[in-house]
Amino acid sequence: MTRALRREIVLAAALLLSTIVCACGSSDSTTPTTPTTPSTPSPSVTSVAVTGQAPNVGLTSQFTSTATLSNGTTQNVTSQATWQSSNAAIATVSNAGVVTAVAPGEVDITATYQSVAGRARITIALSTFVIRGVVTDATSGGILPNIDLQITAGPNTGLATKTDSAGAYTLSGVQAGTQTVSASAVSYVTQAKNVTIVSSSATLDFVLVRTPGCAYTLAVTSQNAPASGGSFSFTATTGDACGWTASTSTPWITLGTTSGTSPASVTFTVAANPTITPRTGTIRLSWSGGFADYTVTQSGGTCTFDISPMTGSFTSAGGTGSFVVTPSDVACAWTATSDSSWLTVTAGGSGTGVATVSYSVQSYAGPIGPRVGNIVVNGTVSGLRGFPVQQQPPP
Repeated sequence: MTRALRREIVLAAALLLSTIVCACGSSDSTTPTTPTTPSTPSPSVTSVAVTGQAPNVGLTSQFTSTATLSNGTTQNVTSQATWQSSNAAIATVSNAGVVTAVAPGEVDITATYQSVAGRARITIALSTFVIRGVVTDATSGGILPNIDLQITAGPNTGLATKTDSAGAYTLSGVQAGTQTVSASAVSYVTQAKNVTIVSSSATLDFVLVRTPGCAYTLAVTSQNAPASGGSFSFTATTGDACGWTASTSTPWITLGTTSGTSPASVTFTVAANPTITPRTGTIRLSWSGGFADYTVTQSGGTCTFDISPMTGSFTSAGGTGSFVVTPSDVACAWTATSDSSWLTVTAGGSGTGVATVSYSVQSYAGPIGPRVGNIVVNGTVSGLRGFPVQQQPPP
């Protein structure tokens, strides 16, 4: 080994020893820095599931929305989700996830949570139920066969049936919801009851009360009406508050009031009588258990006459003529007479209905001015009409 190499080894050893001594005697109090651990992010929503049993029409069902998180856990988010129905005409859904069935069909129910949507397609079905019961008499307690049962309000309005020989009835095919059922029969007060169908059939019994007896009394039982007609009324009373109806088969009587509850006040109008013959009509007042007739007697009309032509005109030489008599009623009888000696009825001096009257006019010698006579048509019952005849003097 050379001297130079030994010197380098010694210097290196000395330098190493010095470094170790400095490190062991150091008094530096600086706290070492601890490495920072990265924070764990919150799990995110990866999917939302919607579950529930589809209700039938008229019913409701609670649906649930469940969120699946990125860490594999699940969370019930029914109350936090935003709910929506794809067709509110088939089903609606509340903010709490309650689905209400409206009509048959398919609909999507969607729940959205943290911008993630889940949906379930459900089918709304129309479920039907049965309403059954027994109808009995309130007085005797006995069963009542052949009683009319009808749904008068609700989803099945118009559905009807009758009680059988045992007084029992069945209304089938009834939808869910509130229904009003009425029981009615002659001589019984109609009774109506409400029943709400939810998820099962229902029993609805009726106890019918008999209609109170009536005995209307007419203060006046007849009315005389003039030929010109007019408006009239009559009143009937009873001790019971029961209904009545008024009717007539007489074409020239028109009723103003046709039904009501005691007392009965009936108004009516009588048309003018176009004939000379008196006529009679009837108004019937009816109630449960009876009826009474009210008689209307109308006097005959007056005969009137039309004459064609309406006048006659002659020269001094005289001559013959005729005219036609047309009465207002073919039953009108009449006579035709002259009020002047120079004017004579030669044929048709009397008749009934339409007929022709013939007459003659004597010659006229003057002295001055025309002369006028009349043939008078006089109705046997009533009516009067004149036929004037004028004759000129000689020129």
